[in-house]
Amino acid sequence: MPKAEVKIQGQSFLEKIKETLSQADVDDIFTARYENTADMLSTLRLAVKELKNKQKNSGFLIFPVDFPFVQAKTVQELIKCHKQNPDAIIRPVYQNKSGHPVLLPFLLNLEQDDKKQGLKYIIQNCGLPIFDVSVEDDGILKNINTKEDLELWMPKN
Repeated sequence: MPKAEVKIQGQSFLEKIKETLSQADVDDIFTARYENTADMLSTLRLAVKELKNKQKNSGFLIFPVDFPFVQAKTVQELIKCHKQNPDAIIRPVYQNKSGHPVLLPFLLNLEQDDKKQGLKYIIQNCGLPIFDVSVEDDGILKNINTKEDLELWMPKN
């Protein structure tokens, strides 16, 4: 089953993320689901091309579907920092560890050679400022790749 369809407390990961974005007052949501892309960077490249032709935003929030426990407040803090620094890369940091989602400026060139190392390489070598936003949200680090990850990170009632 694709990760986007995995359910937690009756909601798919994708539904949970969309709810989080809605709670953060984000109403311009684009879901990139390209089945034949090799990796996240390939998917991003296609999505950004499509978005740049349609929208006039200053950036885009990369919210991988396997981080469903991020809080709306974290998204709001990233957006606030982006508004003050629209040409910077904005990353959330919890206890000195960066996580997801990441807010990228539209001027970031995703087409540059990534030396087969992905988005992280492009970010580290693009020359744009990087702002780390300290958050009180361990959900930015909770990457769900297996059933065991989900059991480990699932909030206890």
